[in-house]
Amino acid sequence: MGFLSNLFGGAKKAEEVNDANAQALKQFFKENLPSEFVNSAKYAISVTQGDKGYEARINMDMGADGSTYDGFAKENFAELADWESERVFDLLPEPPVTVTVIFDMDFGKTKVTMNRGRLLAK
Repeated sequence: MGFLSNLFGGAKKAEEVNDANAQALKQFFKENLPSEFVNSAKYAISVTQGDKGYEARINMDMGADGSTYDGFAKENFAELADWESERVFDLLPEPPVTVTVIFDMDFGKTKVTMNRGRLLAK
């Protein structure tokens, strides 16, 4: 069955890693991301091994600061997700290991995924 599921679009999900580097990355993000995101109940991080090394997928609660997005059009979410994910990415110093950073910008009913790129290790 595995062969058929791979053949017909059953993409294999990357498995989360929990080695010392993954733990160091989780701690790095916890210490360096703005506190309103990290302290949110919706904050989550998953570290996987990708084609180019570690990948961190981080769920960012865009309503954590009390913002509401009533009246936002679809393109408004995309623009704000791009701007905010770039702002946060630019705040991050050198991580303990090189990592590709993907933000899931969670606006409540709308979620926008932003692949910000790689952060190079010290």
